[in-house]
Amino acid sequence: MARVFGKTELQYLSEVFKSKQLGWRFGGFVTRLDDAFAAFTGAKFGICRNSAMTALAQAVAISGAGCGNEVICDPLVHFGGVAALSFNCVPKFVDVKYDTYLMDPAALEKAITKHTKAVIVTNLWGLCAELDKIRAICRKHKIFMIEDCAHVIGARWKGKHSGTYGDIGCFSFQQGKHICTGDGGVMITNRKDLHFNLYNEWAFKGESPSFLTLNFRMNEMTAAVGLAQLERYPEYMKEYNATLAMLNEAIADCKWLRNRTVPKQAEQVGYIWACLWEGDKHGLSFDRFKEIAAEERAGLGYEFTERPAQTFPIFKTSTAYHKKDCPVRCPFYKGSYRAGKCKTPVAADILKRVIMSGIVERDPKDVKRQAAAIKRAIKLMESE
Repeated sequence: MARVFGKTELQYLSEVFKSKQLGWRFGGFVTRLDDAFAAFTGAKFGICRNSAMTALAQAVAISGAGCGNEVICDPLVHFGGVAALSFNCVPKFVDVKYDTYLMDPAALEKAITKHTKAVIVTNLWGLCAELDKIRAICRKHKIFMIEDCAHVIGARWKGKHSGTYGDIGCFSFQQGKHICTGDGGVMITNRKDLHFNLYNEWAFKGESPSFLTLNFRMNEMTAAVGLAQLERYPEYMKEYNATLAMLNEAIADCKWLRNRTVPKQAEQVGYIWACLWEGDKHGLSFDRFKEIAAEERAGLGYEFTERPAQTFPIFKTSTAYHKKDCPVRCPFYKGSYRAGKCKTPVAADILKRVIMSGIVERDPKDVKRQAAAIKRAIKLMESE
């Protein structure tokens, strides 16, 4: 469905303007959104930020990770790695599972070294990773756990909302996300000490902040829109999930398009629909399928990032600070890391096979048309 920006948003914005306080103020809309989003997820505390990317970077900062430390990330997206670099940490990428596209707990544990300080696990495209297992591994090794929840507002693992397993969970309100404020995001935590430090990092009264980071606070106007959109979200989510179900059904009987596995412990929320091409195992041509799908106007996308994150120049050449081999040759880092050593064959295979379609802001009639086009494309492919 199209986003609704109506009377509630205008009312809340009018209240902001009448207050003459457009920046954050205690008890204003930022505070209200902090509390409302925490309640929505079942977390104790919410802290609104100006974007999810800055929230991820700040999560690294508050984790205690810095020069000489490794932060483990998964490689289908690059955001965790960039957040690690933001505070001079060494990003270390581990593989994902073929059926869910999510971090493999066994690969995570194998990659941990004495230099590992934090883990950023991505809950990707509406589905949570095996968060209880990852939480247990982090506790065992005394590692800070960060959840990237940009795609999973409303998703759960074993009944608990995404973001509540980690020490910190980071959500996005960017234009294309479940809830839209243009830009913006929110961090959640159940730890009182983290909330205190995050809050007082910018709301201090004359004294220095408690740890080194930047000022990433949200303003009152953004929070006013965010609060109204959060109130609308249950209706949005119903349509997102209906769209997801319709596209899943379109390939349900196809033997060479593999639907994403949703474990019984998971409650997925519609965000990006994805499946994997396995036509090569049946003697079919992927290029030919793409041609047929385009002719039928199936609206499919391919090769999300084409390659795992660690192969991107910013990680591979390690020149994030315009200095050769920084941070992996930082004098404080005693490990022996190179991006090329991060072997993620499952992620590489997925990225060559993945077929995708957006779900957010879709007209149900358009989705129905798309599902029919996908079915026609499958039938035509099988008839050749």
